[in-house]
Amino acid sequence: MKWLVSQLAVICVLMVIFSGFGAFLLSTIFVAQSKVDAVTAVTKGVSLTLSEQVSLLNSVLDKMAQDPEIINAAAQNNPDLLASALKKLENHFPGALSIKFLLPEGRNPNNTNVANMGYADLDMAKKTFTKDQVSAIQGDVDTDRHLAIARRIMQNDAPIGVVLVGLNYDFINRILAATALEKGYIELRQGTLVLASVGKKITEDELDDTPIPVPNTDWQLYYENNTSTSIGEYSLMISIVLIPALAVALGFVMGYRKLSDLLAEDMSWVTKAFKDILTEKPLGDYPVKITEIKHIISTLAQFKRVLNDKSFEI
Repeated sequence: MKWLVSQLAVICVLMVIFSGFGAFLLSTIFVAQSKVDAVTAVTKGVSLTLSEQVSLLNSVLDKMAQDPEIINAAAQNNPDLLASALKKLENHFPGALSIKFLLPEGRNPNNTNVANMGYADLDMAKKTFTKDQVSAIQGDVDTDRHLAIARRIMQNDAPIGVVLVGLNYDFINRILAATALEKGYIELRQGTLVLASVGKKITEDELDDTPIPVPNTDWQLYYENNTSTSIGEYSLMISIVLIPALAVALGFVMGYRKLSDLLAEDMSWVTKAFKDILTEKPLGDYPVKITEIKHIISTLAQFKRVLNDKSFEI
């Protein structure tokens, strides 16, 4: 019996372990995928937040570029009117680092504005005469770097000037710093220029994931998924597998010991009943616990009655 119970216990424990490790592998896959999805979702959320902030700034400048006073100043090519228009723009952009007008070739009344423009700003302003450009970070680092927004001043469906605003872009760091990122890494780039980042980078390798573009800009959000499982998570999963297996093994041990005690006790009653038959003593009460053993006692009792039946012949 010990061998049989041991075999059953081993089979049951192995079944529990195999099924548990199957669940462990599946849960590891699901956990890893959930981490990937979480970082991707957070990155998309950051992209939308940045886009909305830039869209708000764009919309303010769009409205200002359509202001009759601004249009009139650009159309008359009057330095005094342009200076007054600049002051009006500054009231709507109190945090602006710079506001400049650029008129078509040969019509710029203030060449100092052009001279103060960086190459990237000037190139952006010139291209805006043909088509409004997306907002971009311009300038050298830690000196005059700014978020440049350029909009056409239109009159009779023709561009008569461009207004270029340079703004502080510290909102980028604030948005990324407020991002709830438990694991992973997000990096905002404009071309090869890294503007900001959040999280901890796992490897030193270049990020190969397909970047998520930020609408209304030429920025890209690169992200790295930390799909590795921590020691704590592994410990928890292994515990979930091993604890049921140990419980099954313990149950078999306790069950075997209990069954052995019951069998030993009941077999002693069977032995006593058999001795009573052999010594022709009257059968008494034999309080056996196992039903099958009770059948043995009742069979012995019938055998004694047969022996006592004098008319019985073999």
